[in-house]
Amino acid sequence: MNPLRRLVPAFFTLLIIASIGVVGYMNIEGWSFLDSIYMLIITLFTVGFREVHPLSDLGRLLTMGLIVSGVGTAVYAVGQAGELIVEGQLFGYRRKKQMKKKLQEMKDHFIICGYGRVGHEVLEELTSAGIGCVVIDTKPESEEELDKLKVSYIIGDATANGNLEVAGIKTAKGLVTCADSDMENVFVTLSARASNPSVFIVARASGKNAESKLKMAGANKVISPYLISGRRMAALALRPVASDFLDMVMRGEHLEFSLREMFIPDTSKLIDKSLADAEIRQKSGATVLAVRKQDGGFNLQPLAVSKIEKGDILVAVGTQEQLELFEKMVK
Repeated sequence: MNPLRRLVPAFFTLLIIASIGVVGYMNIEGWSFLDSIYMLIITLFTVGFREVHPLSDLGRLLTMGLIVSGVGTAVYAVGQAGELIVEGQLFGYRRKKQMKKKLQEMKDHFIICGYGRVGHEVLEELTSAGIGCVVIDTKPESEEELDKLKVSYIIGDATANGNLEVAGIKTAKGLVTCADSDMENVFVTLSARASNPSVFIVARASGKNAESKLKMAGANKVISPYLISGRRMAALALRPVASDFLDMVMRGEHLEFSLREMFIPDTSKLIDKSLADAEIRQKSGATVLAVRKQDGGFNLQPLAVSKIEKGDILVAVGTQEQLELFEKMVK
């Protein structure tokens, strides 16, 4: 609600008092409209000027009523206005309007439900990749942090009616639900899938029991942080060099190389060409590591004679420039 609405009753009451004062002076004292307005203003603002004309007894009673009611109402209105400014509600309302407009214009973005430890990492990874994000979180203290990061957000419950729609679920590319509660993640997944059947959903699960429920609810991928962290720790212990290399490639923090998925659309010029004929390495410098077929199967060791078909997803590694060149070739 617009915070200025809090001032409406006070100003409406003040307008009624002013009208009574002007009409009263004109009828009781027989003054002109200008003299009545002048008398009203010096009375309400208590400036201490002398009366325009000598007052009758009824005129004095009217003036006393204006001082008691009008000055009190004016002081209350000014106090309410000062309270709005001190509490920052006016600036907060303006910021929320700007945020709502920005959310309405967003497309192909990701929605992150839950801004805890996992949500922080998800947001960092997505924003570093240049992907637009909207965060939905219940903690009011997240507002200040997200404001500093210049990230769109909604402070509220992701399971509440309307919040996913406001976040742009119908035009979103993906949704990541990483709340601490499995029940909340299931409910968010169900709501998101019902609103947008094509959105890609990644859900957090605390255990294997929740994993099956999240997949039934419509999640495309389910991640258990405890399971993943255990596997990563074991991999670092057994294969530290290989694990470090994969970390650098995936995160792109200490190495210029990174991984990217290239979807082959119906209009691609690479369809029905072999990897050798496509000359991907020669023209872009990127290297194709794997190919995922439409049926979900993987070709983990693609050969030069391997055919590229529509709907394939090519997993490639290279520098940012090389991958951008490869992306242009795919189109």
